[in-house]
Amino acid sequence: MGPLFAYSLAPVVSVALLLCFTTALRGRGALGLTLYCLATAAWSGSLLLLCVPSWAWLGERFAASGAFVAAAYLHAAYDLTRQRSYGLVVFAYGVAAVVTGVGVVAPDALYGTLAMQRGPLFWPIMALSVSATSVPLFHLYRAWRAESPARRPLLRSLGIVGALAYSGGTGTALLLSGGYVLPWGLYLVLAALLVLVHVIDAYQPSGDRRLMERSLLYSAMAAVLSAGFLFGVLTLMDGSGQPWLAQYRGAAFALLALAALAFEPVRQGFQEWLGRRLLKGRATGSELAQALATQEARADQSARLAELGQFTSAVAHEVRNPLGVLGAHLKLLERQGVDAESLGAMREQIARASHFVDELLRYGRPRPLELRPVDVSATVALAWSTARQGLGELAPHVVFEAPEGEAPALEADQAQLIQVFVILLENALLALRDVPSPRLCVSCASGGEMLRVIVEDSGPGIPPELLSRLFQPFVTGRKREGPRPGTGLGLAIARGIVERHGGTLRASRSERWGGARFELALPLRQPSPLAAAAG
Repeated sequence: MGPLFAYSLAPVVSVALLLCFTTALRGRGALGLTLYCLATAAWSGSLLLLCVPSWAWLGERFAASGAFVAAAYLHAAYDLTRQRSYGLVVFAYGVAAVVTGVGVVAPDALYGTLAMQRGPLFWPIMALSVSATSVPLFHLYRAWRAESPARRPLLRSLGIVGALAYSGGTGTALLLSGGYVLPWGLYLVLAALLVLVHVIDAYQPSGDRRLMERSLLYSAMAAVLSAGFLFGVLTLMDGSGQPWLAQYRGAAFALLALAALAFEPVRQGFQEWLGRRLLKGRATGSELAQALATQEARADQSARLAELGQFTSAVAHEVRNPLGVLGAHLKLLERQGVDAESLGAMREQIARASHFVDELLRYGRPRPLELRPVDVSATVALAWSTARQGLGELAPHVVFEAPEGEAPALEADQAQLIQVFVILLENALLALRDVPSPRLCVSCASGGEMLRVIVEDSGPGIPPELLSRLFQPFVTGRKREGPRPGTGLGLAIARGIVERHGGTLRASRSERWGGARFELALPLRQPSPLAAAAG
């Protein structure tokens, strides 16, 4: 094995370890990706050992560990597509363990010395590897067709990772076993790891991503300075007659930089762990980064809301004045005895336009929060009564299940919270109009510092094509024509109110009845800066 092959392996090992530590310490629900990066690092590390004469025997016995790369890739694909049964993944890990075991016990059965020959089991194992390639790629393709547009890029990126990694790994095995020590396949493996960064970012909070980017930049600068110092020392010692000094100056520079980058997440994690033990009550770097990202997002949102408020005020002014004039002329026409049916249709359209203007103002000019202790059960009951009265004859007779027991007091703006529940309950009642046995339930559950309120019904549910953009303004599942047409602003207003309280609002399918399910998560106590600003 020449130095070119070894130098090509070093970046693969370094980047694989970097991504492995990042997903292990910062990722959420990314076990498959962690194991994939770890398997890639172990496999490329075993090939690197083949370049070291005193450790070549160990590299020979673990070169077959590349089978775990395929198994871990299938695991990552199952994690990303949120599968429930992992039986095939367990089977893949079992096959990988058998193949690796054969390589450890009888490496000659797979390949010869330094993996430069093909043993009797080489081609069967290669055929098995190629066959196993199609399983996760086909699984990702099938999931991609049914996935929402927002998640399709992630599935596509993971598919590209698999295609590049499989091509690179298989190509490397074929070249080495054919006696060609060429690193071309390793460049494809490295490219796969670089594409994988996009997938791993989706498993990290935004604050952690920013902190890691800054930390890697500082680490790279420190590594370059350290490697530059070592490079200078070796250059000064070049006249001592040692033949290895000139050969290893460049290698020392590259390897030191790559090693510093690979273990940067571990260094950062250890630093935060030590800080928590020694400095009680002090925020860690990731907590500060997350807080900074949250504050920047709020500042950006405040600026956009201010601009939107000016726009909606101008629109409301330009629309309301003509509506007032039309309403006045409508009364004159009514006194002159114009057809009552035509007047009723005109009055309905004016009311519809007025309702839209009111909704637009609520969305574009949200009121400041007026915080006080709120009884959630009483608030839901009041919202239920308001929703039924607001719909009038349009409200169907449903079996309504109110929250049971006494929910903990919530620090919130009661008027705006009632508005959220009215929006959700009105939507549910309108969806239940044509359902034979309509049912509607509101339940509460508290855990830790959060209160969860769930609203679910037995209606037709949310269309899958709307689910990913349901809370965007001007998106509605109701027709524009009808007794109560949708403006597409109600749910956007509800989510804005919930988020200003520091909570979340999510929509899904009700497993209980098959209809729509909305889950609110609200903090029991507001942070002191928000409470002070609201007061």
